[in-house]
Amino acid sequence: MELKLLSVTAQGDAAKEYLTLRALEDCNLKNYMIFDSTFNSDGAPSNKHRHVFVFPNWAVEKGDYIFLRTRPGSHGKFTTSNGFPAHGFHWGLNSPVWNETGDTAHLIKIHSVKNLKVPAAAQ
Repeated sequence: MELKLLSVTAQGDAAKEYLTLRALEDCNLKNYMIFDSTFNSDGAPSNKHRHVFVFPNWAVEKGDYIFLRTRPGSHGKFTTSNGFPAHGFHWGLNSPVWNETGDTAHLIKIHSVKNLKVPAAAQ
């Protein structure tokens, strides 16, 4: 995989929480998505996915950092305080995605996406 999910920071606070990823190779983020899953009351992993973020068509280079903030805001490119190239994205949510009691972040590479036309009779 060309990206690595490094951390979730400030979980439970929608204004501050964010994910940090790093590009392991040059790639386009449009082929990636982040989603959360949680656990059932018995502690088993749940198939319920409450939040999904699909990255836009955005090129990154090997070594770049990617930050995905939960809160609303604009996407953009910047340089970290350590001088590393970085890309910031905003999920656009007003409530937290990650809690401190078992949510799991998943990074998925999408290998193919097809825009299927729905027949008029099915709409």
